[in-house]
Amino acid sequence: MKKLVAVFAPLTLALTACVATDSTSTTATSTTVGAQQLAMAAVKVGVQAKCVTELENNTYWKTGSKLLTDAKKQELQTEVCSCVGEKATTSVTATELLIAAMDKTQQASIASKVVTSTLNACVVETIQN
Repeated sequence: MKKLVAVFAPLTLALTACVATDSTSTTATSTTVGAQQLAMAAVKVGVQAKCVTELENNTYWKTGSKLLTDAKKQELQTEVCSCVGEKATTSVTATELLIAAMDKTQQASIASKVVTSTLNACVVETIQN
C-alpha cells in the first residue's frame, strides 16, 4: 500500500501542476479536487487491503464459502472487496478525506470504519448473486 501511495502521490501532484487555468479560484478548486481524488485512491487501497484481512474473519464469509473451490473463493473475495472499495466512495466524507490525506494513522482508521460498515452487506450481496 505504501508503494502505491508513493507512486501515485508524485504522479498526481505532477499532473495537477500541469493544469493551467485563467482563474486562481479555479486552480485552487482543481487542486482541491485532485487532492481529494488522491486521498480517495489511498483510502480505497487501504480499504481493499483491510477487506481481505477482515473477510477471512467474517462469519457470513466463513459459512458461505465452505463448499467453494479455492479459485471460486478467490474470485468472490475479489468481488466482495471491490464492492467494499466502491462503497468507500459513498461512505467517506470530504472532511475524512482531508484528514486521511494528512495523517496515515487516520487513513487506516477510516479504512477500518468503511470495511466494518460495508463488509457484511457486500458479502451477502456477492453470495446471493
